[in-house]
Parts: sequence; structure tokens; C-alpha cells
Amino acid sequence: MRLFLLIMFMLCGCNKTDRPFLQLERFGDHQTALYIVEDDGTVKFGGGFDALSGKTTWEGQLTVAQLSKLQELLRTDILQSNEFDDSNRFEIVIHESDVILNYVVPLTDPFASEVYFILEESTMQRIQSHLDSLPKPTMDVISDRKTKGSKH
Repeated sequence: MRLFLLIMFMLCGCNKTDRPFLQLERFGDHQTALYIVEDDGTVKFGGGFDALSGKTTWEGQLTVAQLSKLQELLRTDILQSNEFDDSNRFEIVIHESDVILNYVVPLTDPFASEVYFILEESTMQRIQSHLDSLPKPTMDVISDRKTKGSKH
């Protein structure tokens, strides 16, 4: 029995759990999103049902400027959890050393919204190649649209 406990301690007790620097979940009427940010700027994203089940489906990297801005925002200590009856909310978990800070704030919270917009901007990379591959209108098409639009 002692040998079993010693082995379990060695396997479980000595492993350091890698906690993300930041986890942000956004719950809205028509959108659910999950962002997980590691200390090195790796950002993971999951949306819709994946986010609801805690899964991420895309991984990318924050730019140095984005990571710096995010760290600066989180150091300001502006977030305050609120009591509210709305299911439209941000749930934010910040890991600082051995301290875990949990916040639940409405989608109207300006601080949480700014953090969300930085993360949303960083994950636009996942669709940028598709956007870049779309055909671009020529000046003839643009002129034709303006002409047709002005007749009505």
C-alpha cells in the first residue's frame, strides 16, 4: 500500500499543471466564444458548441504588441465581478503565479470588451487567407454599382 501511494505521489504530485495566463469566455445571444492565452502568447480559440464544451479548434500566436497590450490591461486591476441577471456575459479567469482570479461581468463592461477585442483581432488570422482569396471588384463593377444604386 505504501509503495502504491509513493508511486501515485510521484506520478501526480510532482507534475506541474500548465495553466493558461488568461481564459476568456463570451456568452451572448448569438455567439459563444472561448479564448485561452498562454504565457508565451499562444492563443487558442473555440466557437459555438465547441466553446460551450470547453474545446478549442484553432491555435495561433499573438503579436508582441497584442500580448504586451493584453498584459498591460490585465495589470490595471480594473475588473470587478458584478451581480446581474443576464446570461450575456464574459467569464474571465486570470492566472497570476499561484493566484487564480475569476470574474463574471456583463458584455457591456468596457474593460472586458477591450480584452475581448484584442483576442478577436488576433484570431482573425484563421479566416484571413479565405478573405484574401475572394475576388476583388474592378473599378467597372464599383462604378456600375454606384450607377444602379443612384437610380432608385
